[in-house]
Amino acid sequence: MRHLRAMQTRFSDLGYSVSTGPLVWNRHKERLRERLGKHCYPIIWAEAVSEAGFEFSATKKNHAPYIELESDKSPLVVNRECVLVQRTTAKEQDRRLLAAVMPQSFVDAFGGVAVENHLNMIYSVTHALIDPRTIAVLLSTRAIDLAFRCISGSVAVSAYELNALLLPSFVQLQRLQHAVADGSSVEAIEALVAGFYGW
Repeated sequence: MRHLRAMQTRFSDLGYSVSTGPLVWNRHKERLRERLGKHCYPIIWAEAVSEAGFEFSATKKNHAPYIELESDKSPLVVNRECVLVQRTTAKEQDRRLLAAVMPQSFVDAFGGVAVENHLNMIYSVTHALIDPRTIAVLLSTRAIDLAFRCISGSVAVSAYELNALLLPSFVQLQRLQHAVADGSSVEAIEALVAGFYGW
């Protein structure tokens, strides 16, 4: 806890912002589509994020894969790469934080996507020097999961709480970024981040 109290870095200090996915699907039922067509965009449901990473998926009940919108200027269209974090987790889940990068290549392939509101989005608002992949790896460690549980006892993961989450320093995150780029093992990454938090 001593290390945690001394930490001061937040996502905003790294050039990132956190918000909730803008699509509330049941307000737009008449726009949901089973097939990709003109002015249609993929819907990114919470099921697209798992421990394996990001994968476009719409297999659950009521989860249509696409939504038809007026244009790419719609406020529901997301056109940037971001780290997606599930907003609701089950008590029996091993980790409270479940995160994955939605890559720019996927977004560009469809000219944008519609992110559903059971996901949080962490995205760069400036030229961030810590890349999204590093952020996703950080959020997938047990150390930061413990840190999150110190500020929230709920199974819900809000944008407010993610904005308040205490993060390693910029220098430490650069070390993590180098470790990720060098292909370090999961065990090595876990040990590195645990050391940042003093667990």
